[in-house]
Amino acid sequence: MRERGFTLVELVVVVAIIGTLLAIGSMQFSSMQRKSMVEAQARKIYSTLTDVRVEAMYTKTARAVLLNGMQLQIYPSGTATGTPSAVVPLSFAMADSTGGSAIVFDSHGILQTECSICVQPGGVAENPGYIDSVVVSTARSYMGKRQTGGTCVPANIDQR
Repeated sequence: MRERGFTLVELVVVVAIIGTLLAIGSMQFSSMQRKSMVEAQARKIYSTLTDVRVEAMYTKTARAVLLNGMQLQIYPSGTATGTPSAVVPLSFAMADSTGGSAIVFDSHGILQTECSICVQPGGVAENPGYIDSVVVSTARSYMGKRQTGGTCVPANIDQR
């Protein structure tokens, strides 16, 4: 009489294959999650700066945005002094081309000097995101990807 079923060796092999596939999948998942978080922060910065520009045009008063550590501080006037009207927390460190000065939109929503903001997870310029930078020019803003090894200046960011 022949018994039907699986042997212990067959079950161990199947469990080993499943474990290997789960390990590979979890490594890929964490990489994709980090990429998504970098892109989400770039979109958040872009959205915040666009909102501030529109608010400056709508209220006909200058607005300032200051990058301070891992947050954006929004000021209700053209100077980044006093108490900010809003603070936008961010998950990753940033690099910028402003040299620590504020991004100031005048009462028409126009920026005097083009600048860029780059997301740097772990303080490293290389990251997996498809977009990782925001460039704010005189009358418009766009998102992009910083060129490999490039500094965070508008000339080193490819528009996406």
